[in-house]
Amino acid sequence: MDAGPVPPRAPAPPRRGASAVGIALLVLALIIVTAGLAVWVGLQYISRSVHMQVTKQENGRQEVSIKTPLGSLEVHPEVTEASLGLPIYPGSSRMRDDDWAATINLNFADEAKVRIVAGKFQTTDALEKVRTFYHDRLGAQVTRYQEKDQDGKTVFEIKQDKQKKVVALRSVDDKTVIDLARGYQLGSESN
Repeated sequence: MDAGPVPPRAPAPPRRGASAVGIALLVLALIIVTAGLAVWVGLQYISRSVHMQVTKQENGRQEVSIKTPLGSLEVHPEVTEASLGLPIYPGSSRMRDDDWAATINLNFADEAKVRIVAGKFQTTDALEKVRTFYHDRLGAQVTRYQEKDQDGKTVFEIKQDKQKKVVALRSVDDKTVIDLARGYQLGSESN
């Protein structure tokens, strides 16, 4: 009872799930390699086109200049009445414990050019005397005045065109701390 030869079996169809996973992994690997190559090329471009210069002044402070294809940043540690556009209280001294004073220039690829000037000073004179000095000197220029905000500061603000100036006063121990700041777009430097 021999039934005869057994006919050959048809090969099993390929499993679709296994090939789809393989293709997905191959595409993912290709994306990762391409992204890695793009990051490497970008970093090479940036490393060749970013120029940074740090200059140490005689007083030990540093000037920093960073230039990129997208713009530049310059930090100068000196602050004057002229650069602030605000009077510095007579007899006050610049606070050096935190070196909180600088002129910062930001240039964005031939677009906006912004300058920020800030300085922190202190005096042994009473807050009321310092407040009276700034009230008398700034007078009608002040667009907003706030007596003792939530942080205990007395604040004078001056807004003109594209610039803003701020004088903030507060008592700390037996001294009056004076924060002066000015921010404006270059080309609108009128005092």
